[in-house]
Amino acid sequence: MCSYTPDFYPVLPSQFLECVQPKERHHPLLSVFTEKFDKNKFEIEFRDFPVSSSFSAILIAKGRTDMRDRTIDCVDGVTSRHSLLRCLSKEIFGTENHYDILISEFSNELLQNTTQYRPFIGEDIMKAFKESVGDFTENEDSYEQLAKFIGERIEDDLPCNDLLLWLACTFFQTPIYILRVHDTNNSTESNWTEYTQLRRKKGEIKKHSLDRKCLKNSKYYICLLKTAEKLYHRIVSKRKVCNCFSRAPKVPDRQPDTTPYRTEQGRNFLIDTS
Repeated sequence: MCSYTPDFYPVLPSQFLECVQPKERHHPLLSVFTEKFDKNKFEIEFRDFPVSSSFSAILIAKGRTDMRDRTIDCVDGVTSRHSLLRCLSKEIFGTENHYDILISEFSNELLQNTTQYRPFIGEDIMKAFKESVGDFTENEDSYEQLAKFIGERIEDDLPCNDLLLWLACTFFQTPIYILRVHDTNNSTESNWTEYTQLRRKKGEIKKHSLDRKCLKNSKYYICLLKTAEKLYHRIVSKRKVCNCFSRAPKVPDRQPDTTPYRTEQGRNFLIDTS
């Protein structure tokens, strides 16, 4: 039985913006959806700040110099299913519960533009497609079958590598920054990866009654943390309602782990549970 208690770093909620009202949130992403939403789709965004060292990647991420004005908003701890989509749902609606809308939109985006996403579909997916459907050939029917096959994988929360991130940033026409924490031969590091749209959408921008503009000359973007367990969490401003109040992260900006462990045992514990 383990008698060691890991380091504990409490968060003082009073230092952070704990909730965002629907009327306060900026809504730059609403115009890209294929449908308009009633106001009751949007809820108060309650941010879930981590207080324990159980998630070592979170502690390491919070120790970065570019996280001084940012913090982590954890997704539902009960289930790890669709964590990326839950983060995006909360970014838009204030709640994780509308990830099913994103599944539908992303699947349709892939179905309509499969050839553009083909270079980002991994060999493991193609192997699974061959085993389940048959050989892939460069024709319209095969592309349609492939898109529907991947759509089912997204719905079932099966691995799609980074394809889902490319779908998201292209559908939203918005850059997504992913912070990853990983071990090297002799240390633990973290770095950013930027995902940008594969094409620019053409056509009229739809207006929504909840549209809110971000700051003039500012850049809206999405920030997420990806843990070693492939679980996503939101990265949000500590005191502001929107990322547009802060500059986008520098990429890759590798930084070593600066967590102030009280003991070497504490450091090893966190690395082992990353």
